[in-house]
Amino acid sequence: MKSLRLIAPALLLLAPLALHSGDDADAQAAIARLKEKYANADEVRATPIEGLYELRFGYRLAYVDAEGRFGFLGSGDMQDVSTGENLSEQRRAAARRELMARLDEWDTLDFLPAETTHQLLVFTDVDCGYCRRLHQQMAAYHRLGIGVRYAAFPRSGPDTDIWTAMQSIWCSDNPPEALTRAKSGGFVPKRQCDSPSVQRHYELGRQIGLSGTPALLAEDGRLIPGYVPPARLAAMLNENEPAQ
Repeated sequence: MKSLRLIAPALLLLAPLALHSGDDADAQAAIARLKEKYANADEVRATPIEGLYELRFGYRLAYVDAEGRFGFLGSGDMQDVSTGENLSEQRRAAARRELMARLDEWDTLDFLPAETTHQLLVFTDVDCGYCRRLHQQMAAYHRLGIGVRYAAFPRSGPDTDIWTAMQSIWCSDNPPEALTRAKSGGFVPKRQCDSPSVQRHYELGRQIGLSGTPALLAEDGRLIPGYVPPARLAAMLNENEPAQ
């Protein structure tokens, strides 16, 4: 991705939000130019601010002008100041929903109740105290209809003892049992195999922007950081409460 010259996001938030559908000829021409310039972008589309376009690279967003020269990245989220809605987070949530729709492709370790009302993708680390606490309460989550599908996110990164431990879990004969044993402080024999799961999960977590564990991804695309007790989590999911 070409480097973008940053401008202050706050200045853009002062601009009036126009109803900009991106259907006019100028917008379509700009989108075509940006698709050619940023061929590695997964999606290019108009935003509600006339003359400003969104580039999506996996789960990362960038906003640029019609020439793709100026823009802003990262924490400079776009907001509808009239309603307080975070438009960037809405777009990230949509991308996460696409991920949840393809969850069966990800070789997760599943702990699901007989009747599942809510299904979460949980990024976990066997050396994380709150991850262990969450796992110890699995029966309570299940009684509330909450199922957990674990993805590996060893916070220490590649070529570390925790990475090796999590790779051994995914390579074991019974990965869910090995994960439970590790989270209880038990010994998991070192195992090596050709499974790319830990690497894939870790890269996915980095793309989403994870900085810690546990990180809970709900079916509606919300990313809920940190441990949440069973009853509180059920309320958040049932009432569609915000994560923060």
